[in-house]
Amino acid sequence: MKNKPLLIIGGGGHAAALAEILLKQNKKIVGVVAPELIAVGNVFDGIELFHNDDDILKFNPQDVLLVNGIGSMPFKLLREAIYNRFKKLGYEFATVIADSAIVSDYSVIGCGVQVMNNCVVNCGAAVRDNTIINTSSSIDHDCIIGAHCHLAPGSTLSGQVVVENNVHIATGSNVINNITIGRNSIIGVGANITKSIPANSIVYGARAIVKGLESNDS
Repeated sequence: MKNKPLLIIGGGGHAAALAEILLKQNKKIVGVVAPELIAVGNVFDGIELFHNDDDILKFNPQDVLLVNGIGSMPFKLLREAIYNRFKKLGYEFATVIADSAIVSDYSVIGCGVQVMNNCVVNCGAAVRDNTIINTSSSIDHDCIIGAHCHLAPGSTLSGQVVVENNVHIATGSNVINNITIGRNSIIGVGANITKSIPANSIVYGARAIVKGLESNDS
């Protein structure tokens, strides 16, 4: 990570988890940007609070790195919108890797990727920009994970899995090797994926029932 002060966007649980990782790594956090702090605990104590996204513009893009502390949930586009807005304005986003994560020297980790506690990213894997690899997730060899994805806690990808952009893989899901998951898809909690999934799909249940997003009533 470039040795610049950090500005965290977001005041919820994901932002707090990132802040704790960074503070343990002795990184300098110059502020948190959020309308209010809703995270439990006092991890943000002593860090200046800025209430509006436009306050980020007070910082020269050459002087800080941004940390995208907005969580990622299905049908919620704020995280991606924040990333795209400030990238266009010339800001860079810090890549955050927890000390407890195991990340191969032979993997490729993109801009703004967040690899949380106890994750594994094996050799030959590539994780694209602004993706979250959340707590205790496992990515095996030669997987390719697209941009703006979220692998929720405890998800497991076997080798040579391709995950296209904007995919949400929920907690406890398992994906066998040589599977492709199409863009904008949602893999539900505990689903077992044994065949490739088309783009714009919702998959749910341990036996992986596939449903098109256009027919989703939620």
